[in-house]
Amino acid sequence: MRRECIAHECEAEILRLTPQNDIMTQYPQIEDIISMIHRTLAGMLVVFSGILIIAYPARGESLYSKMKKGSDHYEKGSYDEALKTFVDAQIESPEDSQVKYNVASTHYRMKNYEEAVKGYQDVAATARDVRLEEQSLYNIGNCLYRQGKLEESLEYYKKALDLNPDDLDAKYNLEFVREEIKKRLNQAKQREQEQQQKEKQKEQDGQQQQDRQQEGEQKKEGEQQQQQQAQQEQTEEQKQEQSGQQEQEEKEQPAAGEQQAASAREDQPQKGQEQDVQARQMTREEAENMLRSVKEGKRDYRKQQEERAGGSYRPSKDW
Repeated sequence: MRRECIAHECEAEILRLTPQNDIMTQYPQIEDIISMIHRTLAGMLVVFSGILIIAYPARGESLYSKMKKGSDHYEKGSYDEALKTFVDAQIESPEDSQVKYNVASTHYRMKNYEEAVKGYQDVAATARDVRLEEQSLYNIGNCLYRQGKLEESLEYYKKALDLNPDDLDAKYNLEFVREEIKKRLNQAKQREQEQQQKEKQKEQDGQQQQDRQQEGEQKKEGEQQQQQQAQQEQTEEQKQEQSGQQEQEEKEQPAAGEQQAASAREDQPQKGQEQDVQARQMTREEAENMLRSVKEGKRDYRKQQEERAGGSYRPSKDW
């Protein structure tokens, strides 16, 4: 198995792998030691039980062969086959911490981070080897980082460093994740500011649109008011014109009357003159008749006066 170190270079995430303690894969000579122990135990226990002599060596060889086979698949990137092989080994040895660790690491490579975390947590809780426990805590931090749980991953890197302060990979990942958190916080802050700026700009655009709409409405109302005012002024002008015409007509009527009166006054002397002329003409034509009538009237008047006085009437001599 191998352990992952998260690195960052040239704005691209680089995965740097470092060897990980795997007793069965790094120390294959242990197989010889185990075989020797099995043979010794077989000689010692042959009297007590034939089952232990046969079964125990067979179990050891089977577990190792499965672990070796699974590790080969793992190194080739055949993670499905590796997981299947390690699970078979786990069925045979369910309490083996190294088998559990290999199963969890294979889940990690298959990006089954939830299952990997569960497996590493089981190993960290049950392993008697402190180094295996520290590596499990370290890899839990990697799983949480891959899941985007940066704050939680920091805690597991710290736990790994508590067990092994000299773990350079854990130190590096701890600082890397801290910087990543700062970076993401700054990005989130920047996004928030950009969002606020967009909302502010949207609000300003809406306000400007509203202002333009209000200006349009006010302009329209102003035009309507101007039209109404123009109509009112036109109506007033028409009224004033009509009133002026009426006043002019009223002024013209007295002038016409005065002109007619003047004409009448001018005509009256002419009529008087005509009457005088007619009178003068009548005096000439009828002077004798009028005189005769006057004389007769005087005689009639005298006669009446004398009769009233009781005197006789004496006709006066008509001269």
